[in-house]
Amino acid sequence: MLHRIEDLGDERSRVTGRPESESAPPVLAYFELAVDGDPDRYAARLRAVLDAVLEIAATESFEGELPVDTIPAWFRGGFPEAPAEPFAVAGRDRYAQRTGGAMPWDLQNWLDRFDPDLEVRGWAWWDLTASPEGSGGLRLWADTWGEPFFAWEDLRWLLHTAGARTVADPALVKPGVWADEDSV
Repeated sequence: MLHRIEDLGDERSRVTGRPESESAPPVLAYFELAVDGDPDRYAARLRAVLDAVLEIAATESFEGELPVDTIPAWFRGGFPEAPAEPFAVAGRDRYAQRTGGAMPWDLQNWLDRFDPDLEVRGWAWWDLTASPEGSGGLRLWADTWGEPFFAWEDLRWLLHTAGARTVADPALVKPGVWADEDSV
């Protein structure tokens, strides 16, 4: 999936603010999330990581080591090469348990998935809403270009490392479902 530089700017603006309903694609994917602790704090953590990473993706050449100083320290600590916050360690362990594997990436390798020239990231951030189930859960919304199957292990990693207890597989729906929910 191609992520042009201008698309990264649009995606970054959706990370920091709710998109207009009219701008929604014909189909969106959502992921049901159960999170530990305050959903607003979880949302802030997700948004902070993606804001920093999308800025890197839009401005860096991806040749050599990428700068990581703008990425929140708690997220950098979710990788084995740095100390981590307890929620990030628990999320990293949940991810490994869910996928049956060891750590899939180091930080630089994970960042490489955002290289606009690689076309390996199968999703783009759309929004984060409160789950309508009233469970205190959240729904992460993504544009997958209508594809029912897409690469998203990098996203699953981020969601768990930010403190998600569970991350359900994606469901595709019309954007009206998203538009009726409240952003977090």
